Amino acid sequence: MGSETPTVCVFAPSILVTVTVESGSEGFDDIHFHLGGQGYWIARLVRELGERPILVAPVGGEAGVVVRGLVRADGMDFAPVTTEGPTAAYIHDRRHGQRVQVAEARAPDFGRHEVDDLFAKTLQHAVGAGLCVLTGRRPTDTLPVDFYRRLAVDLAAAGVNTVGDMHGEELDAYLSGGPLGVLKVSDEELVADGRMEDPGDDTAEWGVIEGLSAAGAEAVVVSKAEGAKARFKGVRYRARSPEFEVVDASGAGDSMTAALAVSSVRGLDPEEALRLACAAGSANVIRHGLASSPAELIARLTPLIDVAREDP
Repeated sequence: MGSETPTVCVFAPSILVTVTVESGSEGFDDIHFHLGGQGYWIARLVRELGERPILVAPVGGEAGVVVRGLVRADGMDFAPVTTEGPTAAYIHDRRHGQRVQVAEARAPDFGRHEVDDLFAKTLQHAVGAGLCVLTGRRPTDTLPVDFYRRLAVDLAAAGVNTVGDMHGEELDAYLSGGPLGVLKVSDEELVADGRMEDPGDDTAEWGVIEGLSAAGAEAVVVSKAEGAKARFKGVRYRARSPEFEVVDASGAGDSMTAALAVSSVRGLDPEEALRLACAAGSANVIRHGLASSPAELIARLTPLIDVAREDP
C-alpha cells in the first residue's frame, strides 16, 4: 500500500464487538475477541487488497473501549464518534461446528449531537478519500434512516464516488437523495425487500436491476450463489464463479463490495471489476472468517471467473 492518505472511506454505523467460543484443548475453551460488522469486514478486505481505508463508526461504553483497542492493534485508520450508549456486541458459540448466537447487546439510541458528529465525520473523510463505501444498519440499530438521504445529497454535491452495500429502507432513502455510483445487493435481499418473488426468475431479476438503475444506481451488481448479474452504463453482464464447496457463505457479499470499492479506486473496467468481486466472494466461501481472504488467493481465482455481456 503506497498511499499516505486513505483512498476509501467506509461508513460503518453498525460496528460491534464479537466474542466467539471454540473448543480448545485439555477440556478448556478458546475465547476470541474480534471486531465485527459489515463496515469493518469490508474495510479489512479493502486493506488486504492494497488500498488504504479509513473506518468511520460510532463507539461507546465498555464495548467501545474494546473496539478502540482492537482497531489500534489492527493498525487501521479509524475515525470514531463517541456515543453515550455502548457499542453493540454479541457472543457466538462454535464449539460444535456451527455458529450459535448465545447473547447480544444492541446498539444505543443516538442523540442529536451524536448523529450530527457521525454525519460530519463521514462527510469529512469521504471528501478526503474521494470514495465512500456505504453500509446499512443492523435490524436493531436506531440511526435515523433519513441520515442516508442527507448523506446522498451531500456526497453528490461534493463529487464523492460511492459504493453502497444496502437494501430496504436505507437504500430507498439514499436513492431519494441522490445517485449511487455502484450498488451491490444480493438476490436474497431483493426477495426480502419484496422487489421480486423468486431469485430464479431471470426476467424479473433483470427487471429489478433496470428499475434500480432508473432510480439512481449508476451501476448495479446483484450477488448470487453462482456469481453475479450486473448492469454498468446500460450494458448487462453475467458473471459465473467456479462451483467450490461452501464452508461458510457469511461475508461473501461484503468481500464483493470491498473488491468493487478497490475496482472503483483503480478505475477498472466492468469485466475486471466483476472478476475481482466474484473472486473475492469465492475466496470467502471456501474458508472460515468473514471477508478475511488473502489477496494472493483472490488473485489466483480472478482469472477463473467467466464474465460475459448479455443482450437485453
